[in-house]
Amino acid sequence: MPGDEDAIDLVNCSAFRQMGEADLVRMTRSYYLGFDRRYSITAWDGDEMVGHVLFSPARIRLMGETVSALVLAPIAVVPKRQRSGIGGELIRRGHELGKREGFALAFLCGHPSYYPRHGYRACFGFAKVTIEKDKLPEPGQEFRIMPVRPADIPWLVERQAAELADVDFGWLWGTGLSEWRIPCVNSVMWWTKDGRRAAYTAAPVGKGKCSKLLADDPALARDVIATIKPESVDHHPSGWLARNVLEKEWSKAEVKVSEAAMACELREGVLEPYLKAVESGERPVGSCNFTLPVMAL
Repeated sequence: MPGDEDAIDLVNCSAFRQMGEADLVRMTRSYYLGFDRRYSITAWDGDEMVGHVLFSPARIRLMGETVSALVLAPIAVVPKRQRSGIGGELIRRGHELGKREGFALAFLCGHPSYYPRHGYRACFGFAKVTIEKDKLPEPGQEFRIMPVRPADIPWLVERQAAELADVDFGWLWGTGLSEWRIPCVNSVMWWTKDGRRAAYTAAPVGKGKCSKLLADDPALARDVIATIKPESVDHHPSGWLARNVLEKEWSKAEVKVSEAAMACELREGVLEPYLKAVESGERPVGSCNFTLPVMAL
């Protein structure tokens, strides 16, 4: 409910002994247009909040289709009430609401010994492009770096759709400026000197990597990579970047399954075609490109 924000901060800070998860909730509430207050669920003992879970509505790609999903992150219970069933009840309430609202599944990255008891199973992973910086060619041109502006949004949405067209669990970001540009994330547009939009990049500040790169011209995308010389880029081998831009002489794209990357069906059978395709080798395991509030932490 409105007015619970400080209590939610306190629960998350108490549970995790840091402000990172509380900041994630605040940033999602402030910058993610898909935030729905109904899915910010709390547990109370009288006048004291003792638990909180945030589910964020998302649109993800699955077997070449777009499905509605809920992302669980974070969940917190104050230390004195942990292991009393409060966390499980919060998850159950979120699942029930999601089923009523027609969501297909819920997914998360979390502790593999806890979430399976609430219906989650490991089924996707983490993608990474490793860049051999010393083998990159010299960039063919210089760029102007600009902030993301409202006029960039249609291009960004289009290019992300192209990047994730065949990437399972790829999270399609929205049309709000705040979903592409927030404090504490180095998210910028790259322009050529003659006024062509070359690329969008997003990177956590001070971590020596590029988390996201969107482009529509392979040559320009390669020049941007050669300019910033990232150690890695978090892109899937089935995505547009890997198929059109990367060269084997200086890059390697891979995706690895993770026990922490789990999903739970809210619509019975929705994951089965994907799981069968992965098991048979027809498709690689999917991976999720989390939104900027996660990148900021």
